[in-house]
Amino acid sequence: MRKITVVGAGGTGCCTAAELTLLGNQVTLCEQEGWCEENLAAIRARGGFELTGLATTGYAEIAEVTNDFEKAVSSAEVIFVTALSTRHEALAEAMVPYLRDGQTILFSAGSCGSMILRRVMAEKGCGASVVAGELEGNMFPCRIRPNASGFIGMPGGKPKTIAAFPAKDTEKLCAVIGEFYKCVPAVNVFETTLNASNIIVHLGGSILNTGAVENTENFCFYDQGLTPSVLKVIEALGNERDAISHKLGYTVRSSVGFMQQLADKEQFPQFSGFRSLEGPLTMQDRYIFEDAQNGAAFLHSLAETIGLSAPLARAFVTIASAINGTDFYASGRTMDKLGMAGMTAEQINRYLQEGTL
Repeated sequence: MRKITVVGAGGTGCCTAAELTLLGNQVTLCEQEGWCEENLAAIRARGGFELTGLATTGYAEIAEVTNDFEKAVSSAEVIFVTALSTRHEALAEAMVPYLRDGQTILFSAGSCGSMILRRVMAEKGCGASVVAGELEGNMFPCRIRPNASGFIGMPGGKPKTIAAFPAKDTEKLCAVIGEFYKCVPAVNVFETTLNASNIIVHLGGSILNTGAVENTENFCFYDQGLTPSVLKVIEALGNERDAISHKLGYTVRSSVGFMQQLADKEQFPQFSGFRSLEGPLTMQDRYIFEDAQNGAAFLHSLAETIGLSAPLARAFVTIASAINGTDFYASGRTMDKLGMAGMTAEQINRYLQEGTL
């Protein structure tokens, strides 16, 4: 049994805390004040959280639900950060004062969150010897349901691809996370970020479905939005992503084929649970702002840095910015924000491996 803290009490956080509890661990669910208050209140009122769906199921009595970062972080052996990637910096600021030697931190979804944590640690003078890394994509596709319950839309058991920053720590990361889930090591956190399906699916697919999102109650993108033309654009975005991955020497794990299977309901009825996941519900949804800032903006910035182009990625960031009256590229997770502007492909990989040039 491990002492685990799950930071972030949205759908992924609540379902992760419940699953890790059902796996026999002592779990604390921690969230910042003002975030996910309805979820926390429901868990406190019920005394736990019910997992339903296609993976782990059952009622989990989560050991503690709190807003106290000092207690939650300092007492943990393993920390899962399961929040919007746009919150990574704020959560790192909240966590860093209480980190201690020997802890393992995993970000889900990653989107270079472990790099943000390392930067904040350096800025705050935190010398704790920790292993920090991230997951390729999310823990699982899930949604919050009423009365302190959640639904997981895909069967469990598939190995989780992970990498540490720096990547020289990935073996240590796999050893710890492997106590709970089957793990496969990736080259580094850029490989995991690039292979996360959301980076090519959410933003472009949502923008092309703007009319349906705004005129349909409880729009389900994976059920209603994967039309032939949308699939063509997702494939084109995938080609931009794949060119970057190939230049950096990474393995490409394409999600285009799975999107095509989701679109073919007759031939692949087994994915009905995944298709039932609602969202985006507005054009201010995380499918837009999160995947513009920390998905497509990252993709375009990385492409430019290594001498390639990603015009579709940039175009969708521009359109998303116009829809929302903001500049998602300026606020995005670009190479400049990661302290990697001007690096060559070789320098990028060396930095991601060692943590220094």
